[in-house]
Amino acid sequence: MNSMKRRNKRAFTIVELLTVMSIITILISLLVPGLNRVRRYARRVRQKAQFHSIEVGLDMFYTEREEYPDSSYQDTEDVPYCGAMKLAEAMMGQDMLGFHPDSIFRHDGLDATGDDDLYPDPNSMPAFEYAANLRSRKKVGLQLENANAYRVGNIYDETTGIGWGNFDGEELLLCDVYTKNVHKGFDGVSGIVYEGTGKRIGMPILYYRARDKTLHYNVDNSLCIYDYEDNDELVSLGMPWDITHEHPINHDGGLTPDGDTADSRKFYNMIRNDNIAEPKRPYKSDSYILISAGFDGQYGTRDDVFNFEN
Repeated sequence: MNSMKRRNKRAFTIVELLTVMSIITILISLLVPGLNRVRRYARRVRQKAQFHSIEVGLDMFYTEREEYPDSSYQDTEDVPYCGAMKLAEAMMGQDMLGFHPDSIFRHDGLDATGDDDLYPDPNSMPAFEYAANLRSRKKVGLQLENANAYRVGNIYDETTGIGWGNFDGEELLLCDVYTKNVHKGFDGVSGIVYEGTGKRIGMPILYYRARDKTLHYNVDNSLCIYDYEDNDELVSLGMPWDITHEHPINHDGGLTPDGDTADSRKFYNMIRNDNIAEPKRPYKSDSYILISAGFDGQYGTRDDVFNFEN
């Protein structure tokens, strides 16, 4: 009798199995986009938190110097040293050991006289002098392990495309929390890029300081409150993983991944406060603007993150 019952038990038919598999597939297809949205939202929250840390550091800098760090695209010797690099120096110094109060943001790290190296190699001087140098540095709150700081040579590859442009690869940058890039090894002495750690790292955080100007946008950018050129030299290096396309806010008119034309006016559209009647003004018109390239790693697209709510 028991054997007959066992023989009468029904197994799943192929139709039933396919139906169950179809339901599971549909549920997964509904769930995965939701998880991706949660993941992107979490990254955006982390990026805002990083901006907050930088803002605290900039406020400390302002308290000490009564002004925010310069962001112009060259140093006092007309050497390319853009806003993103000056931000990194102000937060961490050029060697990530603290900002020297005598700095005038020279690319070579020298003081105003051009004689003293403010960020020296410890092997270049007696130990007591180097210790005194370190004691004079300003620590502004960014911890080295959380700063996400990398050199140009860790992000861009000199052997492809335009490489580092007019930079030498040593310039320090604060990178966002996204992971579009793969860390590259970099020998600062020889300038050789080699296989790095394979760690995923973000894009440089762009920094623009407001100027005592009156216009939000003008063909003559010297009249604008913010100058797109402050980071254009860096933006013009393109996307490290796709050198055939430009960032949308680059000035030179190259093609973006969407087949659109890069144009610096898009930068001014991004930072414009539409809640203000004419004449238009940018957000943060009296201080500074921070920009993260966001999830897609491209400056000038809808997922960019700012230190203001637009």
